[in-house]
Amino acid sequence: EDDDGQAKADLTIHPKSSQIFSGESVTLRCNIQRGEVTDWKYTWRKDGVDFLSKKHEYEISEVKMSDSGDYRCLGTHIDQKKHSKWSDPVRLTVTALPTASVKIVTTQEPLYSGDTVKLQCDISDYTDWTYHWLINKERLSSHTSKTTTIFLSDQAGQYQCEGTRTRRPQKSYLSSSLHISVTALPETTLTVNPNPAYTGEIVTLNVQWGLTVTGAIHGTKTTLRK
Repeated sequence: EDDDGQAKADLTIHPKSSQIFSGESVTLRCNIQRGEVTDWKYTWRKDGVDFLSKKHEYEISEVKMSDSGDYRCLGTHIDQKKHSKWSDPVRLTVTALPTASVKIVTTQEPLYSGDTVKLQCDISDYTDWTYHWLINKERLSSHTSKTTTIFLSDQAGQYQCEGTRTRRPQKSYLSSSLHISVTALPETTLTVNPNPAYTGEIVTLNVQWGLTVTGAIHGTKTTLRK
C-alpha cells in the first residue's frame, strides 16, 4: 500500500522457476493487500494489451512460446469502484522444448518389401530420454530405444519419434516426418540359350536385370526355376 492510500497490485508467477518449458502449466496470480480476494475485479495486461480475465488468477494450462511477454495486473474494488495501482511488470519467458529428429542409419537403397531398416532418433540437449516411435501418427508401443529396426512389409510410411524423461523438460517436440517408400521387388525373367539344351552343351542363363551365368548341363534332365 502506498503513502497516498492507493493499494498496489502484486503479480507473481507460479511455479517460480528460472525456466518454464513449452507445454507446462503456469499460473499468474494478482494479489492486492487490502480486503479479500473477492472484493476486487482484476484486469490483466500483456505487452500493453488488455485481455479478458476478471479473476485474481490467470492459468495457462499448456504454455506456448507466444505466451512469453511482460504481464501486469490491476484491481478494481467492487463496492468502492476504486482502482489499485498497476503491478510492476513481470516477464514470463517460455523456453522451447528440445527438438527430436529421425534419420535412416542403414544406407541401402532402394528399400524393398521384406527388408529391415534401422532408424535413429536424435534429441538435442539433455540426457536420460525414453524414445517413442510413430508410424503414420500411431505409436509403436514396443519401441523405446534411440535406434529401432523396422521390418518393411509392403507399406510406405511417415516415421516420427519423440522423447520423454522424468526430469524437466519432461518431453521433446515430436520430430518432423521421415517418409520411407518401399520399392516392389522386381519381376525376374530367366531365359536359356540355346533352348532346348542337351547334355554336355554350354548354355547361358540370362536374368532380366542383366546377370549372366554360364555353365554346363549334366545328366538327362535339368529343372530351371526363377
